[in-house]
Amino acid sequence: MPLIDELKLSRRLQVTARLVFDTAWRIGTGKEGITSSDLGVLLDPVGKPVLPGSSLKGRLRGTCEGLAHALNRTACFLNVSASGVNCVSDVEYYRQVKEEHTAAVRSGDPQELLRWINAHSCDVCKLFGSPTRAARLRCADGQLETQDAAVVQVRDGVVLDRDSHTAVPRLKYDYEVLPALTSFRIRFDLENANDTDEALFGAAMFEWSAGGSLGGFTSRGLGRFHLEDVKVFGVNLEDPKERVAYLTTTDPAKRLRDRGDWKTYFTGKIESASQGGES
Repeated sequence: MPLIDELKLSRRLQVTARLVFDTAWRIGTGKEGITSSDLGVLLDPVGKPVLPGSSLKGRLRGTCEGLAHALNRTACFLNVSASGVNCVSDVEYYRQVKEEHTAAVRSGDPQELLRWINAHSCDVCKLFGSPTRAARLRCADGQLETQDAAVVQVRDGVVLDRDSHTAVPRLKYDYEVLPALTSFRIRFDLENANDTDEALFGAAMFEWSAGGSLGGFTSRGLGRFHLEDVKVFGVNLEDPKERVAYLTTTDPAKRLRDRGDWKTYFTGKIESASQGGES
């Protein structure tokens, strides 16, 4: 398949799930909170907690980076020297190859440019995006489900002396958290994702379903979560029936087809990738 076909919408996958916090959690603002605590939590204009898509995407990227080697895939970790993987997401590495990139752009040949980008992108950055390519994955803000239970709480903290391992006198502070069992509906959209992309993403969904951590102060026990009610929907525009249904339907709930049990769906992708499938 010509690389230029990557610019055409051919496949779309949508994954939804319920993210449930098993412990108290916080995504901070770096500013004073609504309770006048030293460290506030991120809230919307009406005082409800927010789960930003950027936080979800950042944590998901970290999960995929940690699992990539198990699928025989590459992850640059944004550091070529540490990872040994050449990828333009590392600013220092990009400076070294910038002239090559500029030459590929000036060639006027889209195929040549796309070949260069693919050759200088790790598998994780092909999914999450880099300075030279758009992401194949989009993460929406989480939609709060537990409206009544999301009440801001305040906890105390102290500054520790790293040498004596004791509290520093008169350096107490407090910080806001949100309660355990807060839940959000989350959604991920993948466009033109290949089997490698879906394997990486699917492995992360298995990891998150078993349990993960998100937000600030996770080393103190905050932010433990798990996923429930994972669902997978998709469309293959190369399939005539799916293409017509997608192009002639305005109801978002009917545009994509149910891909069945999510574990079965992603297990097939993971098995293929671990055996050296599509990259």
